[in-house]
Amino acid sequence: MPDESLRSVLSRVAALYECSPKQLWESLNQDDRRSPGDVDSPSCFGLRRMAAAIGMPAAELLPHRQPDAAWLLAPHARNVFCPTCWNEARARGEPFSIRRDWNRVLRTRCRNHGSLLQLAPANWATWSPSQPFQSPAYTLQEQQILELIGSFEEALEQSLYFGSPWPGNLRGNPQIARQLLLAVSFNLNELRDFPLTSQIQVRGNLIGFIRGPLHQQDPVKKLRWDAFRDLSDPAIRRAGLWVAGWTLTPECPGELSPGILDLLGHVGARDCSN
Repeated sequence: MPDESLRSVLSRVAALYECSPKQLWESLNQDDRRSPGDVDSPSCFGLRRMAAAIGMPAAELLPHRQPDAAWLLAPHARNVFCPTCWNEARARGEPFSIRRDWNRVLRTRCRNHGSLLQLAPANWATWSPSQPFQSPAYTLQEQQILELIGSFEEALEQSLYFGSPWPGNLRGNPQIARQLLLAVSFNLNELRDFPLTSQIQVRGNLIGFIRGPLHQQDPVKKLRWDAFRDLSDPAIRRAGLWVAGWTLTPECPGELSPGILDLLGHVGARDCSN
């Protein structure tokens, strides 16, 4: 399918073989002492064996590779989807698939439709929901909150990884923004506890689309970007982006606030203008 990841392709093929993607990948490469690489970025030999299992030329799979990078979700966390894209696939009689464009760690909405990305169920390759996915009718305030999150995540990604200048309407710089995002997304206390994003106040149609973790976390000794890349659920990443985006946007209207007071003092980043 267009822009489909190789991990998605393998998941759909594994469903036909009535096994898990991991089992299929291991069985394809069990007799090769060389490293087959990752499912999304296989070696030349691994790609050929995958193509043979699927029944198509390896050259057609080659453009769908996605080598790992800091701006992508961790390979095992790439299990998100756009409900509008899947509605369109369903209407055309096409199978569900997961696209490479949805795998960016700082992207929580579909670029084609603006729909909020969601965490796919583990059995998505064989999933047949009885009804199309429904999109809520957001209020103006909810739309503004989502736009705040979307514009912030886009600015942060482009500045961190693709050389774009940091927007003049935001405080700090990309490095400060990334550190703040990590600080609010993980437990900085000395004991097992919830991160700051668990305190956000979500109402109305945004419930379920923005939320903090459901379980307490062990204290983190060092804030690591790889830990954020492990957060497959867009709702959890969206919560951290909301808090960081609102904090770094000067004179952001109070009605767009995530409801957390004295945020900068809590994470030790009071001067975000430097």
